[in-house]
Amino acid sequence: MEIPAQAWIAMAEAVLIGLLVGIERESDREERHAGLRDFVTIGLAGGLCGLLQQPLLTMAVLLAIAGLLGLFHWQTPGRTGITTEIAAVATFLLCVLTTTPGLEWGSPLAIALTVVLVLFLDARDALIRFFRETVTEREFHDTLRFLAVVFVILPVLPDASYGPYEFFSPRRVWMFVILVCSISWLGYFFQKFLGKDRGLALTGVLGGIASTTAATLALARQSREPGVAVAGYARAALLANAVQCPRIWAILLVLSPALAWACAPVLGAMMAAGLAAAWVLGRAHTGEGGGLALENPFRLAPALKFGALFALVRLLTRALTVQYGDAGVFTASAIGGSLDVDAIVFSMAGLARDGQVAMNAAVGAVLLAWGANAVLKTGVAYYAGARGFAHRAAGGFAIMLTAALLVWAWWG
Repeated sequence: MEIPAQAWIAMAEAVLIGLLVGIERESDREERHAGLRDFVTIGLAGGLCGLLQQPLLTMAVLLAIAGLLGLFHWQTPGRTGITTEIAAVATFLLCVLTTTPGLEWGSPLAIALTVVLVLFLDARDALIRFFRETVTEREFHDTLRFLAVVFVILPVLPDASYGPYEFFSPRRVWMFVILVCSISWLGYFFQKFLGKDRGLALTGVLGGIASTTAATLALARQSREPGVAVAGYARAALLANAVQCPRIWAILLVLSPALAWACAPVLGAMMAAGLAAAWVLGRAHTGEGGGLALENPFRLAPALKFGALFALVRLLTRALTVQYGDAGVFTASAIGGSLDVDAIVFSMAGLARDGQVAMNAAVGAVLLAWGANAVLKTGVAYYAGARGFAHRAAGGFAIMLTAALLVWAWWG
């Protein structure tokens, strides 16, 4: 009887999994434990169990392997851990997964997990050194709190709207809180591991992609830490707002290409002005502190306060929209754009695409939304940030808006 080619391929993958883990374990023989030949044999056993699809046989083989490994561990003096034994059990299960017929995702998943397993086994010393010497206890606990905010609280919040005009959406408000916390957390570790200048620049770029309001708030709060270079945080905030321009253009290009190309000169001028302002206003003055003095990568209370502000502005926007309807395009852009420029961009793209608003008026509405959002972020900078940060941010926003208005007036 001819053996299907798929069975040979599956067994070869099982042997490969055992080989990869076995080679890594063979290279670490400070303590006596299972090595290359043992893991290849375990791979073969797991592969055969997967092909035969006999649950009782698979369970019996797994128990036998675990028993033999336990006996070997007990009879081997000087062993201080069971990493190899656990890796052997994982290898067996991965080989069963890769050879089980009917699972199209089984093979790629098993091989990918094997690579991850080998990387973690091989990086033992680096991981121990990183978590014991590099990451402080405070940073570890703050990271746990940050993960709880994202993965514990968010999933249980209802995805619905409540209150007058359905202004309060718990999940939407909490997403804003997560954005603020994420940028603060990432900014802290970027600066710690990449250095102050490169870390802040990367924080600004990522913040511009995610949310410029959240980025400005997070950077403003950090600028008040004692001993930090205020100019560096202002540069990062202006970089974030410069990056927002190509993000807006990309959204428009998808929704309304005609409006995207109409907005291109204005958005291009704003981006260029923002980059220039970041370079000029982000230079530190003589005597300004330049050391990294951040003490806490995660602060929830300020983010919660601005989450409440987010909900309040959303209430005002909804109320005024219901009151005045769609007639006041510019009024809606100014009010709604103060909170969320993307919402106005989506709205204007649809109106322009359907011919309900003139193209130049749509460009003006997008520009007005950005200006209103800049006003809000200026207030955030003065409320939450150091004076030097707020002055630089306000000056940069003014430069960007002036450049855009000049281009719009000349182009239109």
